[in-house]
Amino acid sequence: MEDIVLIEEINDGNLFLRKVSKDDISFFYQSLKEKEMINYLSLGPLRSLEHSKRMIKNYLRSWDKFLQFNYIIELRDDRTVKKIGSVSLWAINWHHRRSGVGIWILPEYWEHGLGSRSIVLIKRIAFNHLNLNRVEAYIATQNERSINMFKKCNFVEEGLLKKYLKIESKFQDALIVACLKN
Repeated sequence: MEDIVLIEEINDGNLFLRKVSKDDISFFYQSLKEKEMINYLSLGPLRSLEHSKRMIKNYLRSWDKFLQFNYIIELRDDRTVKKIGSVSLWAINWHHRRSGVGIWILPEYWEHGLGSRSIVLIKRIAFNHLNLNRVEAYIATQNERSINMFKKCNFVEEGLLKKYLKIESKFQDALIVACLKN
């Protein structure tokens, strides 16, 4: 692990990724308690503030163990800071130098390129600071917005995983997309 540098904050101007903190418990709960918001996410709706608190605690524990890195996506200017979503590197395999990537953004911020910008930043962390070689995402085939965003960020479609994700009590196919360091 001597060749990695943990990055707690990175930005491209007004878009920031920063390490998740206990201060984000309410944001996660308010954002992810509605079924519509988590339709394509691997986690179910957050049922309580306590559930959100446990999730953040697990995220921070995983960060400390170098297992998973969760970031809050923020838009900042001179006067305001708006939390708009989260992006993470998860299922990190240090031997094979790869990880999964996941992202969600509040609907009012969709279609503004903020997801793509966030993926570019998380790739910078993965490849330049953590020295990973591969980042991959598993996306429900119906989630065309997400598929297009990842392709825009130079992820390549690698295959179809049959009945891979459980969405609304039904198993759905998933597309695996990946991006390599070089």
